[in-house]
Amino acid sequence: MNLKPSEVTSRPVYAPLAPQPEAGRHWLVLDGPSMDHALLANLTSAFAPVAQRLQVWWIGPVAQAISLSPVAVIADLPALTSALAEHGPLCVSDRLFVQGSEPFVWSVFLAARQLGLAEGQIQLAHAGSQRRRVWCTHCHGLTEGVSTSTVACAGCGRELLVRDHFSRRHGAFMGVMVDAEVPGERPAPQEVFP
Repeated sequence: MNLKPSEVTSRPVYAPLAPQPEAGRHWLVLDGPSMDHALLANLTSAFAPVAQRLQVWWIGPVAQAISLSPVAVIADLPALTSALAEHGPLCVSDRLFVQGSEPFVWSVFLAARQLGLAEGQIQLAHAGSQRRRVWCTHCHGLTEGVSTSTVACAGCGRELLVRDHFSRRHGAFMGVMVDAEVPGERPAPQEVFP
């Protein structure tokens, strides 16, 4: 599932994952809860040409058969970060492909960048929920799983307007205090990110 492009230029636009036959190791990281049979079939077909250099990491419980191989099932993102670090040293020819919810793919992206992968070595593709991670511009806290146009910040409790502006540095959408100009004047939250 690709999201339609936004008028906001910071909003990520995702293309389908495409292996790079000329590259070395290929690591495919999948957000288990976001995967469906059709998506897995497409990935299996797309990555067949690099199957001998492919390592698949499935994050979360396995609820369906996976025909990609070899597959390592990993419990969560911290365990994935450890697994990536153990496969070092990272080389210029290595490629990381990540498919899942937006907060998931950006968490993996930020972890991979800290481990030394360049932005050009990483491909991200969105699948599953459109719920957002929101970064509060006031307390710098993160609020996860946001599906509404406004949300109470998990850090400071301020009611935030969820903007379409995306921060790649934080891997999150920006949230600004909704009633900063007129205290107490707040629009009703609307379900906009299913």
